Amino acid sequence: MSNTRNPAPATTPLSLVRTALPIGAFYLTEILVGLTDLAVVGALGTTELAAVGLGKTILLSVMVIGFAVLSIGTVLMAEKPDPARCGAVVLASVALIIPFVTAAIIVALASGAVLTASGYDPDLIGAFDRYASIFAWAIAPALLLAVLKNVLNAMEMTAAITWISIGIVLGNLGASIALVHGIGAWQGFGVAGAAWATLGVNACAASVLLGVVLRSHLVRVRRLRRHVIARFTADIFRLGWAAGAQQALESVLFIVVLYLLGVYSTVWLAAGTLVFAVMELNYAASGALGEALAARIAANRAKGRAILTRLLRLGATVAGAVAACLALIAGVFAEATVTLFSNSDISTEARFLMINLLRWTAPFFVFDASQIVYIHALRGLRQTVMPMLLSTSCYWVVGLGGGLFLAEAASFGAPGVWIGFCLGLTCAAILLATLAFRAARHTG
Repeated sequence: MSNTRNPAPATTPLSLVRTALPIGAFYLTEILVGLTDLAVVGALGTTELAAVGLGKTILLSVMVIGFAVLSIGTVLMAEKPDPARCGAVVLASVALIIPFVTAAIIVALASGAVLTASGYDPDLIGAFDRYASIFAWAIAPALLLAVLKNVLNAMEMTAAITWISIGIVLGNLGASIALVHGIGAWQGFGVAGAAWATLGVNACAASVLLGVVLRSHLVRVRRLRRHVIARFTADIFRLGWAAGAQQALESVLFIVVLYLLGVYSTVWLAAGTLVFAVMELNYAASGALGEALAARIAANRAKGRAILTRLLRLGATVAGAVAACLALIAGVFAEATVTLFSNSDISTEARFLMINLLRWTAPFFVFDASQIVYIHALRGLRQTVMPMLLSTSCYWVVGLGGGLFLAEAASFGAPGVWIGFCLGLTCAAILLATLAFRAARHTG
């Protein structure tokens, strides 16, 4: 097999979706694995369910930030898809996995101490420690999977990711049931079993995908000079730190919004949590399209092709159409969605609010998808700092600041917080679109 990729055909909506679908499956896998773990552990009791849910939420935030930083590797490889260059970028990315895993381990240990100091139930703290101390190590193979996914995305050869993702979900389900609840006379590991299952399945999936990449001759890691690897490590960090910071601040924003909703109304907290759960699907779809678009933009920018604005319009159109379809489905089947995420004991007031909030928020899925796609597109243009500053300003000044103003000064309460959040997403989408098209015209 040749070590160089054949010239890629012109980008069309179908080719972009074909590349993005397996990447979307990769992100959807993380959501499904989380739901699987909660379902399996939930049979042990409420305390164990709460401990696993809390541990997964905290540690996955570290992983998502890692995804954002390492996504720069896609850009560097797509600019020049040479096996030696790709090999150097892969090794540089692997080197950057180490600090993220170290951070996850420290966070796991520190979180247990914080929970103890906060007066949490000792049983919950014990379950949290048993789960988080193992799950933190599962961040390593998950990030390695992301690095290998970046290789395939840069080469527009992502089909294998779909089968790997299916294997992760099914493997995690079977392993979790066996390791949590045991087999026969063996009682299993309890909550620790869910973490061991995720660690084992991620490690196996990373090994399989590594074999796929190496057999495809997409990367070459032999005879690479250390200074070349060090240079790419510096490039990923230089471009990626802002991407990671942007992701971290966005994640914190979601947590703060939910916290404020809970301050004003428990019912609004429940409704907001449900809408955020549905928005995770929107994030998976738009994030996948954004990554595929970033690779196409990086490749064409490096070759001096003046089609960057066309690629931007194409990516935004496809992402907007997908988000609009999801919004339509969420609006039409709002009652069924609420029933899926709630139980029969929920009050009529809470059910009514959940249904109406989901329907009212659904149109904003388009703005959420747009701002995610433009953030990725700007990474393909090697711009990360200004997008981070713009999006953060929109999230925190317009979204959170405006929400608090409406909640307090205008006496809107919880609805004011939610209106501000939606306005923040809208503002981010508009400003990032302006920046992306301006940068594309200037580059092209």
